[in-house]
Amino acid sequence: MQLKDMARHLPEEIWALFEPILPARIGCGKGRPPKNNHDCVHALLYVLVTGIPWELLPAGFPSYKTVQRRLTVWLALGVFHQAWRQLGERYQLLHGINWDQVLLDGSKKPARYCSHEMKDMRASWSQ
Repeated sequence: MQLKDMARHLPEEIWALFEPILPARIGCGKGRPPKNNHDCVHALLYVLVTGIPWELLPAGFPSYKTVQRRLTVWLALGVFHQAWRQLGERYQLLHGINWDQVLLDGSKKPARYCSHEMKDMRASWSQ
């Protein structure tokens, strides 16, 4: 399976890892019914695979705010980490992970310009 395949649809073998541990989303009876977990996991993996900003999720996915809120709940409960770990272990068994080539990129948000720490650093440079 290629990563681009995951962007088109969420493979059933991946959903099978997430489905049993994610809490069911139940509506409160008012307003629209909640989006299902399957669509939210697919949207989350789409963002991770493609590298797009949250705000650019294509039509057909739940709104990025819905996906972010759901992810926040899953992280607070620890269930996302559990499923992610299982997914990593499965990938390790099937393909292996070359840890020499792993790159983590957290540069989605620019640093705040002239934060207090930066002002302190600049002051120490000028001395």
